[in-house]
Amino acid sequence: MKLAILSTLLAGAAAFAPAQVGKTSTSLSATRAVKKSSTGKKNITFNDVPNDTGLIGDLPPVGFFDPAGFAAKASPEELARYREVEIMHGRFAQLAVLGFLLPEKYAADGTFGDDFLAPTGTALEVFNTDPVWVGLTFGVISVLETVRLLETEPGTRTNAKILETGLYYTPEPEKLAEYSLKELQNGRLAMLAFAGEVVQELVNQTPLWENLQG
Repeated sequence: MKLAILSTLLAGAAAFAPAQVGKTSTSLSATRAVKKSSTGKKNITFNDVPNDTGLIGDLPPVGFFDPAGFAAKASPEELARYREVEIMHGRFAQLAVLGFLLPEKYAADGTFGDDFLAPTGTALEVFNTDPVWVGLTFGVISVLETVRLLETEPGTRTNAKILETGLYYTPEPEKLAEYSLKELQNGRLAMLAFAGEVVQELVNQTPLWENLQG
């Protein structure tokens, strides 16, 4: 049971794996939006009026969402750091969403015994049943994050070297821009979804699978 919890939570540490990368420009491609082509497929094209920052990610209907004015007040270096932090948080949130769903599915199926995530069967129950393993998991993630920060430089910290190591073919620049935009948007959605998962379980003490099936 403890091994299952640890392996699931440690999955989130992958987003913080250290990688040495070359310096990239803080001036990212002009803002792009998703639209439908004549073939019916989605692609990425340049907006006619890019935002002042040059960062991708302002899509309809929200556009460039910065109600607190952080982008307007930030220097180019600070703005690049904000984007790096957003991407890393988005990656971690995508793993965290799975980190809720998978253990609760195991608990519902009785895969690791009746005491797994007992008594409520919610992922948050792990803080009561196995606090030591939770602390150890957070400790490992903190160490990996510290190593990542020490071995990389600002402006390069989101590059996991997937393309450089040959783990994935090198796409065309336009396709790479599309992948980057999709990752950013999926990460944003995952951050909202994870917050929703936590709030929902704190309110009704019911596993997500039961809420989805109910």
